[in-house]
Order: sequence, then structure tokens, then C-alpha cells
Amino acid sequence: MTEENYSRYRADADLPWRSPEQHWPRAPKIWRQCLLAPGSLTQRLQTLSDGHFKVQVLDEGWVQGHPHTIAIFGKRKATQLMWSRRVLLCGHGRPWVAAHSLIPVSSVQGSLRQLVRLRDRPLGGFLFRHPHLRRDKPEIVRLGDHWGRRSVFHLKGKSLLVAEFFLPEIIKQIQSQQRSA
Repeated sequence: MTEENYSRYRADADLPWRSPEQHWPRAPKIWRQCLLAPGSLTQRLQTLSDGHFKVQVLDEGWVQGHPHTIAIFGKRKATQLMWSRRVLLCGHGRPWVAAHSLIPVSSVQGSLRQLVRLRDRPLGGFLFRHPHLRRDKPEIVRLGDHWGRRSVFHLKGKSLLVAEFFLPEIIKQIQSQQRSA
């Protein structure tokens, strides 16, 4: 896939996002392992890649809030400027996850200003260091032969939206590790 093929993987995409219970047909078991796993995706990918993990930034910068985020953030926040960051999370040099985060400008205050300066560091590495991090229940979506999830995270009274689209290559890696275990 070329970089432009990843442009459709957006947290604010007009896709049929649903709670896992409402999605039919259900995601296959191996996909549910990715979609419904609690905790840090970054940490799981680092383990799955035996430390050969890298964040490739596709683009980041300030964007105008999108109408599709009103239901998520509410009208006041959804119409603000947002920090948009699209990345590929890669293991062994291959894209495993296309991720997109949207952070309202009102959430980028105090120590959370670091969120706009991550560069090629993983967002999960920052978020999951905080013991008071709270994550809303995920929504999932099927995109052809792969799946995605998105969740709102709450930290220090501020919210941000993170979408992760699990690419088929990650399933191959999981299956390979399961066979060799």
C-alpha cells in the first residue's frame, strides 16, 4: 500500500462505527483479540515485534473540527481546531496498524501540550504512563478484509479520540507467533 492508501483511515471517517455487541456479523476471534484488548496497543506491538517497532508519521497538524465528531466530543469541542496525527505503527518494517488521533485544542493544555510534540514517539507510550487514564468503550468497524476501532480517552479532564485500523499484516504476525508457541 502506498501512503495515499492510508488516507481513508480516519477517526472522523463517516463509517458504520458500532459497539462490538451491535456489530453483525461478529468479528472473527483473532480480530477480536486486537479490537477488544484492553491496555496499551503500543506495548502489545512492541512485544509482538520483539522490539522491532517503529512509528511512521504520515501527517500531523491543526485541522478544523469535523461534523462527524460532534456525537463524540459534543458541539462545543467538535467545532474547535484539533490536532490531527496520522501514523503507521510498524513491526519488522511492515505497517501493522494505521492510527489517527484527534485532540481538541482545549485538551492540549498544561502537561498535555506534549501530545502535539510526539513526532515519531507512540501516543500510547505517553497515555498509558498516567494511572488516571480512562478509556470509553470502543466502537468497531469492518473495512473489507480488516477491522478498526476507535475510543475516546480521558486524561486530566481532557478528551481525545484515537482510531486504530488493524491491517492484515498484523494478523499474519499473530498467527505466526501462535504457530511457533
